[in-house]
Amino acid sequence: MDDSNRLADSQDVGWGWTRRNVIACTVLALLVLGLILWQWSGRRHYIGVQIPVEQELVESATATIDPNTASAAELTSLPGVGPALANQIVDYRQEYKKQHGPEATAFSRLEDLQNVKGIGPKISEQFRPYLQFTDPTQ
Repeated sequence: MDDSNRLADSQDVGWGWTRRNVIACTVLALLVLGLILWQWSGRRHYIGVQIPVEQELVESATATIDPNTASAAELTSLPGVGPALANQIVDYRQEYKKQHGPEATAFSRLEDLQNVKGIGPKISEQFRPYLQFTDPTQ
């Protein structure tokens, strides 16, 4: 290599980097990006493949919850219930107990959920398969 090429390779191109450093970093970045894309493209065959799930997880996902005792986190597992609506259900339940006594049951049937602001007949009907209600006579 002659002196002019060697001088051009060792000159500072900014931030203390030489031209050789910039080229090496660029090649390395392209290599890593290519590796990531290659790995990502190889995962397409997993689409549609059933992955075995432990039975305990399946049972907990299909278990019903009692809106009279469920936490806000448990209530968010209901379809269409986010953290805000779950908190409204819990707040309604607590207010109901304040007014009617600690042993009172705020929700004895599905329609009682419609007393919570934001829950109408259509939404409450979506909850039907996921809810169980405590028997107020027990």
